[in-house]
Amino acid sequence: MNLLTPPDLHAPLDAVEQADPIVRGPEKPVEAQDDSVQLAPAPGGAGGDSLEVHGLGLTLADGRRLLSDVSFSARPGSLTAIIGPSGAGKSTLAKLVAGALTPTAGEVCFGGHDLHTEYPALRHRVGLVPQDDVVHHQLTVAAALRYAAELRLPQASAQQQDAAVTRVLEELELTGHAHTRVDRLSGGQRKRASVAMELLTGPALLILDEPTTGLDPALDRQVMAGLRRLADAGRVVLVVTHCLTYLDVCDQVVFLAPGGKTAYCGPTHQIGADLGSTDWADLFADVAADPDAAHHAFLTRRGPHTRPPRSSRRGSAPRPARCRLARQVRTVARRQVRLIAADRGYFCFLAVLPFVLGALTLLVPGHVGLGIANPRGADADEPVQIVFLLSIGAVFMGTALTIRDLVGERSIFRREQAVGLSAIAYLCAKIAVYALTAAAQTAVLTTIVVLGKGAPTRGAVAVGNPLLELYLTLAATAAVAAVMGLALSAVAKSQDQILPMLVISVMLSIVFCGGMIPVTGRPGLDQLSWAIPARWGFAATASTADLHTIAPLLQTKDTLWSHHNGWWLLDMTALILLGAILAGCIHWRIRLGAMSPTRTPGTARRWTRQLWAHHRCDRPRRRVGTPVVVGHLLPTNASA
Repeated sequence: MNLLTPPDLHAPLDAVEQADPIVRGPEKPVEAQDDSVQLAPAPGGAGGDSLEVHGLGLTLADGRRLLSDVSFSARPGSLTAIIGPSGAGKSTLAKLVAGALTPTAGEVCFGGHDLHTEYPALRHRVGLVPQDDVVHHQLTVAAALRYAAELRLPQASAQQQDAAVTRVLEELELTGHAHTRVDRLSGGQRKRASVAMELLTGPALLILDEPTTGLDPALDRQVMAGLRRLADAGRVVLVVTHCLTYLDVCDQVVFLAPGGKTAYCGPTHQIGADLGSTDWADLFADVAADPDAAHHAFLTRRGPHTRPPRSSRRGSAPRPARCRLARQVRTVARRQVRLIAADRGYFCFLAVLPFVLGALTLLVPGHVGLGIANPRGADADEPVQIVFLLSIGAVFMGTALTIRDLVGERSIFRREQAVGLSAIAYLCAKIAVYALTAAAQTAVLTTIVVLGKGAPTRGAVAVGNPLLELYLTLAATAAVAAVMGLALSAVAKSQDQILPMLVISVMLSIVFCGGMIPVTGRPGLDQLSWAIPARWGFAATASTADLHTIAPLLQTKDTLWSHHNGWWLLDMTALILLGAILAGCIHWRIRLGAMSPTRTPGTARRWTRQLWAHHRCDRPRRRVGTPVVVGHLLPTNASA
């Protein structure tokens, strides 16, 4: 298709069909060498699936109604525009139709299936392009699409995934920008890259939320022309737009009034006859002034809307491809490594940070290092200060490493999760990459301090080598601090909250680690410190260094610091257990549906059961020769 400069909105699609295995009909599938994998045709092709929205409504828990009794239908090959004043519920309607939100009234049927009841099975057939970009800006377009293909086409071979990436690049005229970073693309090109992500699986229903926002009139026309072509390929396309100049390319318009009430639904050319004007400014003003009257007039013109007959609906929805948890972990981990390396400023900060912290530790006065200090000397507190700076440095490195991560790509993760990415795989990959990164940073910090101040002199308590044991305690502290940073990032609502959270977390670590301010034996403070990773990290480091012996002036006699293998193992076990608890809290926070404002406990339980039924990874492997359709798994006796 030609999204940039289409000479004809309804030009023949022969060229596209020859290059597009998804646009081509089911009689021309693309098969793997073992005849076991087929790229799916667009389910909305000839004789394909229609969209039926009946009585859709959404009311929040506080009684505020965002959408009220919206009904319309859209056939394959149609382009529907959703318009209306600001606050009319256009984006809400788009998210409800896409299955991203759960309605409180009505239903959305696609291909004869209830989209919300059977969402886990239908999600691969629905593409949603939200207002925010769902592409990592640090990656090139081709790299972002390649990782998306691995996650969204788990049953396809590497060659098929590459073919899908090449196809969408050509279809959206992004081939010339394939090796350009996303953050260097124009606004229209970035939006096309987001559309390309959704087209990888050949969705039959494509929904775009204000794709022309911020674009100039020429790009507006080009984007709308491109959507017309996407619809002509056999898809059901819905677009939320404020661009009213090019509505003539749409088959129908859904005009929402404030309060989410329908003011008009029908062909574009009948708006003037039904509403009495073709001046959009007057129409928007009239609808905003009296939405109830506009809705009542619409109901009078339309008459009652009948629910689609149940007998016309198909049987069970096709099952999606089974998840490959280990494969998802590898894909997300490789992408995360590339993201860290691609963000040059961030990468340089991570590389320099351990050198800076190590240099600051060398500023501690004295030459004893981690040896036994002279209680009458001027440097009697040197061992305590070194252990304190090492522990807090590890905490700071780990927290700063991850605290901006989840909040920065929340919209991307939500969309990937909606199309099959496991929250467990996503979180495990993040923790693995960041733990290894934190371990590398800790190795630099430990090396600098040991070279400048000397290694522990009291021997190891559990590992056998005091230097290795010191490194393991600091690496574990940094890794758990990285998990704590991810937890803070999962809680943060915006990037603006990151810096205050980082400062507060470091201050809490300084206060409750026990190295500067005694917390042992102080009711309340002692128990509260158990929830701080720095408390257990400092205790394990102090146990390795035998802080009670090498710092004779130390007033705190904390048994957790004892130079004994039992106490060291207790400290490390508590530290790792705290990290596991934090990881569990992160998973609970980011799991599917947890962030939905309309989620109910029943909805969460239903989705959990369905996701487990469709995606558990311990099912027997399919027999060789069983056809697998990329994007959804069809029974062998089902039609394409």
